[in-house]
Amino acid sequence: MTPAMTQFRLLDTGRLPAAANMALDKIILDCVADGASPPTFRFLQFRPAAALVGYHQDAALEVRLAYCRDHGIDVNRRHTGGGSIFFQESALGWEIFGLLGEPPFRGSYENILYSVCTTAAAGLSRLGINAEFRPRNDIEVDGRKISGTGGVTVSGGFMFQGTVLVENEVELFLKALRAPVEKLKKRELESLMERICFLSDLVRPAVQLSDIKEAMAAEFSDRLGVTLLPGGLTAEEQRRLPQETKFHESPEWIMARSRPAHEGEPARSITQTEAGTLRVHLWPAPGGRRVRQALIAGDFFSVPRRLVHDLEAALIGLPMAKEPLQQAVRSFFNGYDGQVLGISPDMIGDAVAAAAERLTLTGREFTLTEINDLFFINLRPDELRMHRPEWLLLPYCSKSLECGYRTVPGCAECGDCEIGDCCLMARSMGIKPITIQSFEHLMEVLRKECCHGSGIYVGSCCEAFYAKHQKEMKEVGARGILVNLDSTTCYDLGKGSQAYKGHFDNKTSLNMGLIEKTLKLLNGQTC
Repeated sequence: MTPAMTQFRLLDTGRLPAAANMALDKIILDCVADGASPPTFRFLQFRPAAALVGYHQDAALEVRLAYCRDHGIDVNRRHTGGGSIFFQESALGWEIFGLLGEPPFRGSYENILYSVCTTAAAGLSRLGINAEFRPRNDIEVDGRKISGTGGVTVSGGFMFQGTVLVENEVELFLKALRAPVEKLKKRELESLMERICFLSDLVRPAVQLSDIKEAMAAEFSDRLGVTLLPGGLTAEEQRRLPQETKFHESPEWIMARSRPAHEGEPARSITQTEAGTLRVHLWPAPGGRRVRQALIAGDFFSVPRRLVHDLEAALIGLPMAKEPLQQAVRSFFNGYDGQVLGISPDMIGDAVAAAAERLTLTGREFTLTEINDLFFINLRPDELRMHRPEWLLLPYCSKSLECGYRTVPGCAECGDCEIGDCCLMARSMGIKPITIQSFEHLMEVLRKECCHGSGIYVGSCCEAFYAKHQKEMKEVGARGILVNLDSTTCYDLGKGSQAYKGHFDNKTSLNMGLIEKTLKLLNGQTC
């Protein structure tokens, strides 16, 4: 006798504001986990369009908040981890809610990811395209992303969700989000359009939304062996919706992982990994010897979701020192049933320790705010006095727009911009100034000049550039310090790919005071 097929509710909630959609994610997940709602397959859309950050991300760092506010774009936070996404009104979201341990949520997170994503890819392929799952969590067509995915488990319930990009509105992606531009690298892609694709560009005539839903629902039903029965929200789900929507509209939710201004300045570190970026913030207790508060943000996935909150709590009260923090992180993961996917406990421990190590420079030398504007490459803060600066690397984008040296190395030192002043200052200290014309030129200079001897280089870049390229700069082996740019950057203006190639058409401003202070300290002079 053939066993009865599992029944899933097929729920289509149409176009809703971001807060209502995020509220329904929480409500349905809670109710399915409690047995108050059936396992559910949901289609969702957004109106207005929405910029959504991952659960662990800082919205202020990932989204162009002013642009979104001025153009009526919702900003909100997902319940799943990962990076920021832009949800157009034309895009289609799909979600599966069920119980952990029941199909399709059996086995490890990686197994669940593979099972659901290959099914979603097969559903999209029914539309006449060749969609494939690419680990860690993307669905691609000929190497270009058409769907991002992610999952979360809460109280025994599991939600897995994804998107389908339908209409080509790539300009809005660039203007609403910071992350897509910052993640572009020349060896991978030259523009965002080479990284993502849209159904409207792949299938002619255009696919109707109803056809996409039908293809996805049919594939999930066939592969998972479930019956999808159309239904609406339950009375309990409808009852909870107004209050949950109100919460998901609040800064308490949307800005939950942003650095709280009332806490004061933390010691910060940024660590780039293959599985995401870790941003660690440690607030020192009075006296600076122990951790008063901790926050760990980034575009990573953790299982369970609360793991990061528990780790932050475990750091409070610990000595603000490298070895105790590294040991505490290792001990936490040894006794915790969970993981940050693709990022080892040792890497997390090193990232936490890197934030604490910055405090060795506070006092007479630097303020904590200044320390957070220094980025270290193959160098620890306590090693600064062991090396002397030999090179000052200056970005071409700080040259005057009318300067004849804007597109070529060198400087006339005419006094029209900070570059000339920096060149004069460097030479007065016996340091060689070099203007950097592109990322490739930077890598060439690091390899050919800065890798030799015991000296270090001092340079200037924005935080976004450092977050994106620190791994490549570290791999060269040269030691250096980068001083954060003091104004709007190419990444803030959505021109990261042009700047990479040396074609950024705006002027940035150097933090002259901090550059001079850093050079003098390294050169053994009084600040």
